[in-house]
Amino acid sequence: IFERWLRRHRPMLEVYPAANAPIGHNRENYMVPFIPLYRNGEFFKPSRELGYDYEYLQEPALDSFQEFLTPYLEQARQIWAWLVGAAVIGGIVTAVVTGLVLACRRKRRGTSSEIQPLLIESEDYNNISYQSN
Repeated sequence: IFERWLRRHRPMLEVYPAANAPIGHNRENYMVPFIPLYRNGEFFKPSRELGYDYEYLQEPALDSFQEFLTPYLEQARQIWAWLVGAAVIGGIVTAVVTGLVLACRRKRRGTSSEIQPLLIESEDYNNISYQSN
């Protein structure tokens, strides 16, 4: 029953109390009278981590992929607000930098001395002299 509970809920070792539990029930206390002596926290691991498995509890291969992803999804669930905040701040920074780059390009285009009109007004055209001295 305990093994099924461990596999279903996959609690982290930090959930097991490190202090303030009844005498002998803290994570680092030894579980007595069992010999060899093991700490209570060492029993808070699934049997697979201890090197054996129960045949009737073996899961299909699909669950192994789910088992692989579960810790990452748990961590993402705990930090999702930070991830969203980082994405929003990153978007704002990107928009500001893009705006500055575009403004600099527009400013550079408008002040170039090499820009000359391709067509000349007819009045200016009549005053042009093609003679060389």
